[in-house]
Amino acid sequence: MTDVANYRHFSIEAVVPAGWGALGGGRDLIGTCAVKHRGYWDDRLCSVGSLALADWIMEHQELVAKPKLGTHPLNSGTMIERVLIGDVLPSDEFALALANMTEGVVLPEMFGQIEADTTSSASQALGADEKAPAAAPVSPCQDAAPVPSDDRTAELPPLGALGGPLPSGRLFHPIADSRFPQGFVLTGCGMSLCLDESTAKAMQAALADGIAHIQHVRRAGLAVAA
Repeated sequence: MTDVANYRHFSIEAVVPAGWGALGGGRDLIGTCAVKHRGYWDDRLCSVGSLALADWIMEHQELVAKPKLGTHPLNSGTMIERVLIGDVLPSDEFALALANMTEGVVLPEMFGQIEADTTSSASQALGADEKAPAAAPVSPCQDAAPVPSDDRTAELPPLGALGGPLPSGRLFHPIADSRFPQGFVLTGCGMSLCLDESTAKAMQAALADGIAHIQHVRRAGLAVAA
């Protein structure tokens, strides 16, 4: 049986009857959701995605309270609550919808990352006047692919069949990422690419060349058939 509760609009009153004023921030929102669904809150470490989503909800109270049309993620109230407390991980489609809703503040991969434990023994070992070494900046485009050799044919993976039916709707989505103001994240078909203007234009040119090649092959085939 379908759980129709998942399709009610997210409402703060459904979590805490006293409303927004009873919450001090995103972590409080997670805690009250946990008490509602589990009966307790042990202040466990949360995923980076859950914290980012909770903070976004608290910062956009008026927007969250407005009715939403269609398949807007905030129309899945129970699902939002369970995602916040980590009972479930959002599906790829739901995670993408959250990324679009928050304009890149909450990204799919964040739900697989656990927040840093600031109470760990390593943190406690630092003196009062000592500071932990600053973490190296992490680029959204880290782990770049190695430069291919001249003989690239042998390195290519086996090709799958082309021309199969495509799912309805848009296949690719550009998402603004607040951590990467000079670019955007392109997601779709199981991949996620972080692009700036120059790399996006380079990809655009390569796609144009590839499409021109397909069209050339198609025209040649039609000429032979004629």
